[in-house]
Amino acid sequence: MNSNGHKRDLLRFGAFELDLASRELRKAGALVKLQSQQFQLLTLLAERAGQVVSREEIRRTLWDDETFVDFDQSINFCVNKVRDALGDDPQSPRYIETVPRKGYRFIGLAPPGISKPVPARWLLGAGAALVLLVAIAVAATMGVSRQRGVKPIESLAVLPLENLSHDPEQDYFADGMTDELITDLAKIGALRVISRTSVMQYKGTKKPIPQIARELNVDAVLEGTVTRDQGRVRITAQLIGAAPEKHLWAEKYEGSLSEVLTLQDAVAKAVVREIQIKVTPREQAVLATPRAVDPAAYEAYLRGLYLNPTEENLKKMREYFQQAVDKDPGYAPAWAWLADTYNGMAAYGVIPPREAVPRARVAAERALRLDNNFVMPMVELANAKQNYEWDWAGAEREYKRAIELNPKGVIAHLEYSGFLAEVGRTSEAVAESRRARELAPGMYWPNVQVAYRLYLDHQYDQAELESRKLLEWEPGIPWSYICQASVHLQTGRQQEAVAELRKAAALPSSGTYELMYLGHALAVTGARPEARKVLDKMLSLAKRRYVQPSFIAVVYEGLGDRDRAFECFEKAFAERSMHAWVLPDPRLDQIRTEPRFQKLMRGMGLQR
Repeated sequence: MNSNGHKRDLLRFGAFELDLASRELRKAGALVKLQSQQFQLLTLLAERAGQVVSREEIRRTLWDDETFVDFDQSINFCVNKVRDALGDDPQSPRYIETVPRKGYRFIGLAPPGISKPVPARWLLGAGAALVLLVAIAVAATMGVSRQRGVKPIESLAVLPLENLSHDPEQDYFADGMTDELITDLAKIGALRVISRTSVMQYKGTKKPIPQIARELNVDAVLEGTVTRDQGRVRITAQLIGAAPEKHLWAEKYEGSLSEVLTLQDAVAKAVVREIQIKVTPREQAVLATPRAVDPAAYEAYLRGLYLNPTEENLKKMREYFQQAVDKDPGYAPAWAWLADTYNGMAAYGVIPPREAVPRARVAAERALRLDNNFVMPMVELANAKQNYEWDWAGAEREYKRAIELNPKGVIAHLEYSGFLAEVGRTSEAVAESRRARELAPGMYWPNVQVAYRLYLDHQYDQAELESRKLLEWEPGIPWSYICQASVHLQTGRQQEAVAELRKAAALPSSGTYELMYLGHALAVTGARPEARKVLDKMLSLAKRRYVQPSFIAVVYEGLGDRDRAFECFEKAFAERSMHAWVLPDPRLDQIRTEPRFQKLMRGMGLQR
């Protein structure tokens, strides 16, 4: 019923619409087939949402008194068919809850909301409007829960949006929208938002929401769908409380791809004023300000986000983000990701740092001019100051500013941890990496950082415990083996270290990092001919593409050829490519005592 006491012809719940006038059930616009009795059952339950409907009421509604059937079996069959149509799990229901010995209760109907598409003027509003209403919904839920004494929602996971376009080529669009939601919701300081890396493992999952929430340690989950067809985009979203599982809010957005769906600023601010939540004025401004972007720029941006940042893909990512900023120079996120891509290219040695990092800095500064509260380009700027300019004080200021603006941002804590390790504050680096892991317990990379920072701090027992967990968790990623091998090498188990590094170098995703570590380990364990082969491979590779000179230096140091090692370190110093992962490594403890090395460190501002 609506507020005037009239029956509603259209009932919405999650991604579904139950049209009572046409007697149709639709999911994101697509018709879901239900037989007549099944539709009647769903209608009966949905119109009585929140109330227990007895099996006897169901019998009277679906069958007349002269029908001779096994009613218990027939009701069970009908309920199961409706659940199948909704994709509902009777053990962890989202829509139809069994009330033992009484009947069934419909728990998935959202309260009446906006019943027609929001007017649009630009393209990005598909994400901006959705983020805004999700933020408002989360905020409202937090305010209400505090008033009632219920535990407020303080953490959220955005599950990968489901692509309903029936075209796998459109997956990039759905995944890109997921990234946008995560990025924008993370701007709310009172809310901990799980990272993209952690949630993407649930793409296409059939796990119940409470289980996902437990695994990610969150209070609520946001899920939804994206349909893109013939120049139109439709997005549905629903917010689900985890313990107990409860639908809190749902809405649908639809508009042209050549436009952006957005809400009027005044409406957004009015809603925010009505709710009770810890939202700063800056956050209110961010949430209420409509964003605009050229459609082609946004398309290129999403294609760049979709790629996994491997050495091979980084060049493709740069092309997409460059296309985005060329088409719309006012789009800050594309500039921020362009900066991130250039810094990544420098770190992986895809192109020399002297080519990559200055461009990263320009892109980061451009993003900050467009949005001076945007945390991501602050981190990228700090990275450039740290790894290329050796402006340690300036880098630390940027990292701290980013963390102050978003204390729950995982990446800022991770990058700051690397900074602390490089300047010799390894115990602080351990603490910072642990903080990042607390914020994203299901994310692989913070766990790598914890293990490696413990190793750098010479806490080998703890580092080994963490490394074993990595191997159990992700045996297909080289860093799992590198962390374990590093500990073995420093604790006298050299052959075990070599065995681990052989596994790392054999993985498809391995690169120059793995060659460096394997070559060094072979050299110090006496397998000098094989170490020379690895070194020759690196030198040959360096003729075709950029290989960090400091990586080659580490292998020379393992071979005991210190003069050649210094030649490479001096070259790295001149190129400003002294690698942050290499410098604090205990593998270099002996060469660190050399006056020549100390002179290089003073030149970098790391020693007085």
